[in-house]
Amino acid sequence: MTTTPELSREQRDAAMVERYADGETLDAIGQSFGITRERVRQIIAKVGGTNAEESRRNRIAAREAATKAAHETFLAEYGDLTRQMAKRGVTRPDAVLKLQALYPAIDVDLAEEALKGSSVLFSKAQVDDIFSQEALAAGIWFLLGSDRNLAPDREWAAVNLDLSLMSELRAALESAEASPDDVATILGVIGAAQKHVSKDPTTSITGARYQELRDELVVAFGLVSRQGAFPWPPTRQTVMKRFGGWNEALEAMGIGTTKQGRSKGLLKFTREEYDDAVSDFCFQAAAAESNATYAAYDDWVKQELAAGRSRPSGASVRNIYGTWADALRSVKG
Repeated sequence: MTTTPELSREQRDAAMVERYADGETLDAIGQSFGITRERVRQIIAKVGGTNAEESRRNRIAAREAATKAAHETFLAEYGDLTRQMAKRGVTRPDAVLKLQALYPAIDVDLAEEALKGSSVLFSKAQVDDIFSQEALAAGIWFLLGSDRNLAPDREWAAVNLDLSLMSELRAALESAEASPDDVATILGVIGAAQKHVSKDPTTSITGARYQELRDELVVAFGLVSRQGAFPWPPTRQTVMKRFGGWNEALEAMGIGTTKQGRSKGLLKFTREEYDDAVSDFCFQAAAAESNATYAAYDDWVKQELAAGRSRPSGASVRNIYGTWADALRSVKG
C-alpha cells in the first residue's frame, strides 16, 4: 500500500479535501492514507469539504477533459490523413481499419470516437458499395415483376440467371432472415420479369413506383438485416447513384425508359445554383455555429422560399451529388 509523507492532522485533512474536490474517489484517497473510505468521508464532512455530488461532477469533468485532449492529440496527428481518405470516399470504419493496419500502436476505440466527433466528412456505407451492379439491377427486375403481378418462373431463372448473381442474392436475403421459400420466390419473379421484358421491351417502371413497392415488399417479406436496415432491394437513390439516373439504369438493363424521368434534376436549377445553395447554407450554418445537416438544409430551404428565394430541395441535392456528404465536400473543395 502506498502511503503519503508524514503530515500533521490539519495538513492531512486539507489534502483529503483538496483531492476529493479535484474528483479523486474516496477509495483512492483512503488507500493513500491507510484508512477506510468511510473514514475519509467523515473527515471531509467534518471540515466542510466538497460533497459527493460535486466530487462526482468534478470526476466527470476531469474525464471529459482528458478524453477531449486525447481526441485533439489524435486529430493533430492523423486528422489531415483521414480527411484525404474521406475525400476518396472512404467510410469512417474503413479509415480506422486502415490506420490500425498501418499504425498498429493507435488505440482503435480512441480513433473511432475522435473521428466520430470531428469535422471530417466521411461517406456512409452505401448499399451500392456492398452489392454488384447486377444485384442492384436484380432489385429492379424483382419489383418490376411484382408490379406486373407476375408468377415466379423458376425454370426460366434456372436457365438464364447467372449462378454468381443467384449466390449473391441468396446470401443477402438469408442474412436478412428470408426463408428458403422466399428466396426461391424472389429469384423466380426476377426470372419472370426478364422473360416478360424479352417479349415486350416497352415494359417499364417509374422510380416512384419502384420505391413505393420496395417499401411495401421489404416489410411483407421481412427483409430486415440484423443491423435493422433494408439492404436489398436497393433504394431508388442507390440505383440512380450507381447508374447515373433512373432512365440510365433502365436503359442499361434493356428496359423501356419512363417518360416521367427527368435529367438529374437540372431542369429547374443549374449546377451553379446547386453549388451556390449548398455553399450559402454552409456559410449560414457556420455563422450560427450549428451543424450543416441534411434536415437543417431542408428547413433552410423553407425559410428561403418564405423570403422569396427558391432553392433546390434536399432530395434534389442528393440526386445531383450522390449523397449529402458528397454535396458538402463539393462546395468545401
